[in-house]
Amino acid sequence: MAKTAAPSMPTPRQIADALDAVRALNPGARIVSVGPDGVKFDYAQDENQGNKVTTLKRYGEK
Repeated sequence: MAKTAAPSMPTPRQIADALDAVRALNPGARIVSVGPDGVKFDYAQDENQGNKVTTLKRYGEK
């Protein structure tokens, strides 16, 4: 029986292409890890979006 090939690491070109594609969607993205299973990213949240807390107001309040 033939031996199964081990998974290979992504090339520097593949890593750069993936980073460019992800940064086109989210400029705050950064690479967290690179391995045989691919490139993993972290998406930084802007202070002005996400997790914004607003107080509840009653009907008619401004």
